[in-house]
Amino acid sequence: MHIPLHYRLSGMPDWCDARTVNISRTGILVRADEAVQPESKLDIRLTFPLKVTISCQGSIVRAEEQAFAVRIHRYRLHRI
Repeated sequence: MHIPLHYRLSGMPDWCDARTVNISRTGILVRADEAVQPESKLDIRLTFPLKVTISCQGSIVRAEEQAFAVRIHRYRLHRI
């Protein structure tokens, strides 16, 4: 399942759009147009079709051309 998401570098005001490639309990592989640096801290928001949003914080553990892997440090579920 490819889920749209929004992410930003922690502390920055602007959000970027991306999509999940895969997602697990501890991490997300993200496909994005913007390059990011390993070890960067991110804020991420995912909205699922069942009106649930997940807000999480994590750090980039691997970055490739147009994709990066994020280790999730904490998350929170929200019902819309």
